[in-house]
Amino acid sequence: MKQDYKTAVPQAELDASADERQRLLAKWGFEATSMWYLTKIHDKSLDVLVGDTLAEGSYPEHNFNVRDGALPQSSPIVADRLIRFFSEPGDVVANPFAERIPHLLVANYRGRHAFGQDLCEKFITHDIEKVSQRIKSAEFLNPDDNKIIEKIDTKFVAKLNGFDFELRLGDSRKIELPDNTWNFCINSPPYFSTIKYDDDPNQLGTGHNNAADGKNPSYEEFLKGLQDVYKECLRITKPGKYMAVILNDFRLNGVFYPYHMDATRICQEIGWVLHDLIVYNLSLHPLQSIFSSQLERDKHMAKQHETILIFRKPE
Repeated sequence: MKQDYKTAVPQAELDASADERQRLLAKWGFEATSMWYLTKIHDKSLDVLVGDTLAEGSYPEHNFNVRDGALPQSSPIVADRLIRFFSEPGDVVANPFAERIPHLLVANYRGRHAFGQDLCEKFITHDIEKVSQRIKSAEFLNPDDNKIIEKIDTKFVAKLNGFDFELRLGDSRKIELPDNTWNFCINSPPYFSTIKYDDDPNQLGTGHNNAADGKNPSYEEFLKGLQDVYKECLRITKPGKYMAVILNDFRLNGVFYPYHMDATRICQEIGWVLHDLIVYNLSLHPLQSIFSSQLERDKHMAKQHETILIFRKPE
C-alpha cells in the first residue's frame, strides 16, 4: 500500500522543511532548479540597474531569441541568480569579458566586490564612464563609499556603494592578479566570428569569416584562445569556488557549432570540473509565423533557450 509522505513524516519535520524552503527563497529569490523561466520572478530594478544605450538596436528587447543564430544580451536576471547562489556578500566576483558590465553591476548591487577586464577599448571606456557617473551622483552624500581611486587609460579603480570596483583594459589571456584571488567568475564569452566587437586584431571575436565553404578554419584557434582565458580564470579563482559560462550554440554560414559542448571540453582539458548545467528559457511566447516557414524549410529548431555551464575549481 502506497503511503502518503505527509502522514509518514512527522509534522515537525514537514514544518522545518517548509521553513527551510522559504528561507532559501528569501535568500536567493528563486528555487534551485536546473530549468529557469525568467518571467516567473523578475526584479525590474535590475533592468534599470544595467540599462545600457550602447546595446540599443543590437539585441532583442527582453532577451527574446527565436531565430537560429540570434544572440541575446546576457540577462541581469540570470546574473543575479548566479551571483547570489554561487557567492556570498563581500566576495570578489569577476568577469574576464567585461562586456558592458551587467554582471559586475549586479554583483555590486548585491554587495560583492567587482573585477572586470576586456580587450575592447570601446566597451571599457563605456564601462568606466558608466561607473564614474554613478559614483559622481552619490559621492556628495557618501564620499567614503563612492569615490574614484585611480583612473588611467588601462586601469580604473574605485569604490561604488562601499565595494571595490576595478576595470582593466587588456587581453584576458594574461590577467595580472595573484593566484586564488576571486571567489566567483561569471562570463558570457564571444561568439567566434559572428560578431565584430572591436578592430583590435587580438580580439577573440572577429566578426570575419572569409572561408568560401563557410567552415572558418580558425574556429579551433578561437577555442584555443578561449581556453587560454579560462586557464587564467582557473589560476585566479580560489580552490573549491565556481565559474559560470553563459552561452548558446549557433549557426554560421549553414554550419552548426555546438558551442556549449566545445566550451565544456576546453575547460575540462585545463582542469575545471564540470559541476552542473542549467538551461533557461528566453521566451515563453510562440514563434512568429514569419519565422516558421524558414525554420521548416531549413529543418532548424528555433533557439529559445541558453545554456549555463557551471565549473568548479578542485580543492
